[in-house]
Amino acid sequence: MLLLLVCVAVLLLLCVYFLITARKLDMQNKKLDTQLKEKTELYNKVQSELELVKYKAEESDKLKSSFLANMSHEIRTPLNAIMGFSSLLQQTNDADTENQEYIEIIHKNSNKLLDMMDEIFNIALIESGITKMYKESCPINELLTGLVTFFNLEKEINGKNNVSIRMRKSAKDNSFAIYTDPRKLRQTLYNLIENALKYTNEGFVEIGYDLKDNSMVEFYVKDSGMGFPQEKLDVVFQRFRQVDDSNTRNYGGIGLGLTLSQKFVEMMGGEMRGESSPGKGSIFYFTIPYCEHQEAEMLDKQKAL
Repeated sequence: MLLLLVCVAVLLLLCVYFLITARKLDMQNKKLDTQLKEKTELYNKVQSELELVKYKAEESDKLKSSFLANMSHEIRTPLNAIMGFSSLLQQTNDADTENQEYIEIIHKNSNKLLDMMDEIFNIALIESGITKMYKESCPINELLTGLVTFFNLEKEINGKNNVSIRMRKSAKDNSFAIYTDPRKLRQTLYNLIENALKYTNEGFVEIGYDLKDNSMVEFYVKDSGMGFPQEKLDVVFQRFRQVDDSNTRNYGGIGLGLTLSQKFVEMMGGEMRGESSPGKGSIFYFTIPYCEHQEAEMLDKQKAL
C-alpha cells in the first residue's frame, strides 16, 4: 500500500513538473512569436521605406532627365536661329574681313554648343526611357565609307593632316547590310571616331569590323593617340567625365560621347569594351547582333505590311 502511494506521489510530481515545463515553453514560444512579429513588422516597415526612397530617387532622376531634355530643346531653338543668321551673314560680301572672322567664330562656336545640346538631349531621352529602337536594313560598308570621308575633311579643318583615317572591311560586298538601328550605329561610330581623332595628333585612326560565328558583328575604332591607363577605363564611360578632367580645357567636350555610345550599343543588344595604354593609343570594341541583308530585306517587307 505504501509503495502504491509513493508511486502515485511520484507520478503527481512528474505531472506537475511537465505541466510547469510546458507552461514555460509555451510562454517562451509566445515571447519568441511576439519578437518575431515585431521584427517582421520592422522589416516590412524598413522595406516599405526603402521602396519609397527608391521610388522617389527614380522619379527624381526621371524629372532631372526630363528637365535636361526640355532645357536642351528650348536652348536649341534660339541657337538654330543664331546659326541660321550667321550662315546668311557668311554668304554676304558686305562685311569686311574682320567682321567675317567674327561671324565665323560665332558660327563655329554655335555648332559646338549645338553638338553639346544634342549630347545632353540624347542622354536625357535615354535615361527617361523615351528613346526607342528603329531597326532596318543598314549597309555598313557604305556607312563606314561615309564616316571616313567626313572625318578626312574634318581633320583638315582641325589641322590634323598628320593623322590618317583608314578603314578595314570584313565583308567585301559593298551592298552587304545588317539589320539594326542605322542612326544609333552611325552615332556610336561617329562618337568613337571623333573621340579618337581628338586625342590623336599624329599616326592613324582606324575603323573596321569583323563578322563573328555567333551572329554578332564586332566593330572597332583604333587610334595611335595619347592613350590612358587601363584602370581608368571605367571613368571614361561615366557621364561628364574624362580620364583626366583637366584635359577638358585642352581638348574640349563635356564627357558624354562614350557614355552615349555605350548606351546606344546596349540598346542595340550588344556590349562595349576598351583597351588602352599611355602613349600607345586606344581601341574600343563593341558587338551587336545582326542578320544578313536577305533576311533584313524580308523583315523590312514584313514590317511594311
